[in-house]
Amino acid sequence: MTKRQRQQQKPNPDLLARLFSDMSLAGRLVFDRRVAGTAKLIPLAIIAYIISPIDLVPDLLLPFGVVDDLTAFLLGLQMFIRSAPPDVVREYREGKRQGHYDEVPHRHDPPPQGQIIEGDYEIRDDGPRT
Repeated sequence: MTKRQRQQQKPNPDLLARLFSDMSLAGRLVFDRRVAGTAKLIPLAIIAYIISPIDLVPDLLLPFGVVDDLTAFLLGLQMFIRSAPPDVVREYREGKRQGHYDEVPHRHDPPPQGQIIEGDYEIRDDGPRT
C-alpha cells in the first residue's frame, strides 16, 4: 500500500470498533483458501502464547502480565492481517465477500447450448461383494 493510499483511507476513530473489525477480518482470513498456510500459523502461535503458562512477564504481576498478553494479541493480529494477500484483505474490508468465509464458485454450470451429450445408462447390482 502506497503512502497516498494510506492517507486516503479514513481511520476508524473508535478503537473498540476497529479491534472488533480486525478480529472479524482475521476470522474470515483464517478460513480463506487464498491465505498461505504459514500466515495462518500466526494466530495459532498467539493463542498458544496466551494460553501457555510461560510468559515474558508472569501473569501474577498484575497488570503487567495482562498487558503482556494483550500486546502479543494486538501485534499478532496486525502481523496476520498484513501477511495476508492485500487484495484479499481489501475484498473483505470493502464488503465484496460477504456470506460464507470461503465461497467456492459453482462448478456444475450447464454447458453452452449445443454441447450436451445425451445417453442411456444402467445400474447393475452383481450381488454381495466378499
